[in-house]
Amino acid sequence: MHAGDHGPTPDRILGRWRIVCSTFPMWLSGRRENAAFTYAALPPSSRGEARLADEVSYESGGRTRRILGVDTHLTARPGLVFRWRGRGVLRPLSSEWRVTELAPDGSWAVIEFSKSMVTPAGTDVVVRADSEGDPDVLAEARRVGARLEAPEVPGWA
Repeated sequence: MHAGDHGPTPDRILGRWRIVCSTFPMWLSGRRENAAFTYAALPPSSRGEARLADEVSYESGGRTRRILGVDTHLTARPGLVFRWRGRGVLRPLSSEWRVTELAPDGSWAVIEFSKSMVTPAGTDVVVRADSEGDPDVLAEARRVGARLEAPEVPGWA
């Protein structure tokens, strides 16, 4: 899948993904480890748009931290483009993100996200959690990260 394609539907990205490469300072500082995204289906919006529960998890200071939000598929835009809205105290925050590349077998993806009130724009290369032990999948994700000038996040051997 490449930008401009109508491409896959939101169900193709459900599940847990580990961040391998990123341009996002939060993942490159070394203070946060084992960063992952988990997407789960929610009932559609009142306009029929697909919605996902979005959990970002990572370890910091020996504890697991979570950032929770809801993603709404922006169906007027081609491809997998979403509006993220924070939950709880993060509700005032929102941003857009999109899947710009997805491996044919769905084992890795490239996610680009826009700037928010508190974060810069960036790019993440992610692998499905159940594929992270596959050396071929990791090698391809690293090649994609290098092509996009997205460094490998600390903690990947």
